[in-house]
Amino acid sequence: MAFGYVNTRTIECLKMSTPLVFKFGGASVKDAESVRNVAKIIRMFPHRPMVVIVSAMGKMTNAFEEVVGHWSTNDLALAREKIGTIRQFHFAIIEELFDDPKDLLAEIQELIDQVQYGLEQTFLSYSEGYDYIVHHGELIATKIIAAYIGKETPTVWQDTRLLVHTDDQFRRATVRWEETARAIKSRIDQSKVNVVQGFIGASSSGKPTTLGREGSDYTGAVFAYCLDADSLTIWKDVSGMLNGDPKIFQNTTKIDRLPFNEAIELAFYGASIIHPKTIQPLKKKGIPLHIKSFINPTAEGTTIGDVDRAIPEVPNFILKKNQALLQLKTKDLAFIAEHHLSAIYQLFADQGVVVNLMRNTATKAVFCINHDLIIVPKVRRELTGLFDLELVPKVELLTIRNYQKEDELRETKGLNILLEQRTPEVVQFVFKRFE
Repeated sequence: MAFGYVNTRTIECLKMSTPLVFKFGGASVKDAESVRNVAKIIRMFPHRPMVVIVSAMGKMTNAFEEVVGHWSTNDLALAREKIGTIRQFHFAIIEELFDDPKDLLAEIQELIDQVQYGLEQTFLSYSEGYDYIVHHGELIATKIIAAYIGKETPTVWQDTRLLVHTDDQFRRATVRWEETARAIKSRIDQSKVNVVQGFIGASSSGKPTTLGREGSDYTGAVFAYCLDADSLTIWKDVSGMLNGDPKIFQNTTKIDRLPFNEAIELAFYGASIIHPKTIQPLKKKGIPLHIKSFINPTAEGTTIGDVDRAIPEVPNFILKKNQALLQLKTKDLAFIAEHHLSAIYQLFADQGVVVNLMRNTATKAVFCINHDLIIVPKVRRELTGLFDLELVPKVELLTIRNYQKEDELRETKGLNILLEQRTPEVVQFVFKRFE
């Protein structure tokens, strides 16, 4: 009897505890078998309230971005063709997962119709149109996953546009924390699995916004912060956080423990496993972040939290592709002064240009930026009247943190280095591959 009493009491305590907050990215929901696996992981935690943040399925964000690109150039026939491909991808997954998918197919078709409607909104700016079209990837994914999990587990689909309140800076919205906390606390159902969309929110006027590329991790941190969660778990296709992308770097090492501050530094330099904004709200409340494998969910993974040092202490390697080197010179050979830099950075901020490295000399400023094919040409046009401008496309940025000389020599061997910058802890190289 005593054992039974303790067991029941333990379960009741778990039910009253703060929700588990899980985030599943596109790779973890890329096909029907992946969706089954997500449901299996969720069933491993039957006695805890749960919030499950989900990204667009597979490479669907890229697909929706292609739609935006065609819309922005008025190639509506190509945009509709891509939407048809997106529809076919999702319908195939639904038909594999459900015996009677009629109602769900109708719901997804309604969302597809909304994307088609977005093609008619030619009066929208590029960024507002981007957010309107692209955010449907998360809506569709969560509809499918909530329906599948709900076959065996009490589940509720939640609309993140009603939960995450933001400003109206499309493509890079800022969370309005007080309104967001009130909405999340009032709407999350503590008795069910709450399936919500990552990456998206809505402005005060109700327009859909996005939090920046790969922003679903940040969404997880927002929910964990607002719910005072015990932790946030991000499920990846790797065993934890490695000191480099194993697809790019050889002999990578899994990091078991990582301090918040070091994680922020790595995210700043572009570590792909962490969204740059994710760590700050977690650190503020001391909420640990677990990075675990959805392939091997019982393995330990990596924990980022209040620890003194990384375990093990190893160098970290980060490669950012699709970069451009933008060089600006004053037309009259005058010094690059504070007012020049202020005007440049204001333009970058207005247009959403991401600067990954900057160096200036007396008459020249050089920026390594994300090579956005829509935004960068606009910025070039704005700057051409003020500066002599040179743009080098198709460059890459290698960052090594906590480097040793042998690391630097090994990773830069044979590279055409265009720009180098170093501190005692970090060395960076902008380079172009020989063609």
